[in-house]
Amino acid sequence: MTIDNKIGQRITLLRKEKGYTQEQMSVLLNVTPQAISKWENNNALPDTALLPLLAKVLDVSIDKLLTGNSTIETPSPYDSEYTKEEYYWGLKHSELAERVVEIMQDEVQQDKLLLDIGSGEGRDSVYFSKCGFNVDSLEISVPGVEKIKQYSQSAGCSVNIIHANMIGYELTTLYDVIYSIGSLQFLPLDQRQNHFEKYKRHTCIGGLNAHLVFVEKPFIKVAPDWEKNEFFYMSGDLARYYHDWEILQCEEQIIDCNSANIFHQHAVNYIIARKINS
Repeated sequence: MTIDNKIGQRITLLRKEKGYTQEQMSVLLNVTPQAISKWENNNALPDTALLPLLAKVLDVSIDKLLTGNSTIETPSPYDSEYTKEEYYWGLKHSELAERVVEIMQDEVQQDKLLLDIGSGEGRDSVYFSKCGFNVDSLEISVPGVEKIKQYSQSAGCSVNIIHANMIGYELTTLYDVIYSIGSLQFLPLDQRQNHFEKYKRHTCIGGLNAHLVFVEKPFIKVAPDWEKNEFFYMSGDLARYYHDWEILQCEEQIIDCNSANIFHQHAVNYIIARKINS
């Protein structure tokens, strides 16, 4: 990765887009306003250890921050659907989201922090917010982000939207719940293990990871809208990733789907697991 000489200009632009003064951003990063000024004037570079937090504060990947390039610029395969007025996935929350809330129903009044990975148009992010979670909603699609804004505002909910590619996004905080539904098939096969380890590391003791993935079955045809950069999971993969956690629920199902306006079926595997030890 080659760092160009415009990092200061990018920090300035991104800071202003977020509406922060140098003083406000210095508080978030626990540095002096003078340090921010030096970065923005290209008189110094941020410390390497500070880059994950700086990227999170500015809602960009580290790669984008340092080089001006990022995989976030790759359009989402759902962009064309998300630009339409109707909601592609609907507004009703998923069964998996409801299961998570049921498990944590006695704890969600305690400012629990939840990360929704690949949140689409926000149906589950908004549901979690309504149920009392503080929600970080991670989504790569620009029209998807706009849909999340619209839906959360109309529902009177507060959702922190992070416009980023999950593949390049560095987690910098501990979550009580890390959640995804139908998005982790976009993880490249050679990076999949590292991502699950990252999700586990950034989960609080007693916290949950809940995921639903698509599973390859010889008797289920590949969906008509399956993309070249989507990769199936195999039966048992999720259980293996969480073999050292308490597995609360883990099940495979065959579900009906009508995406692309063509009826088809998916084999899916969902898991809800609790972190017991560090």
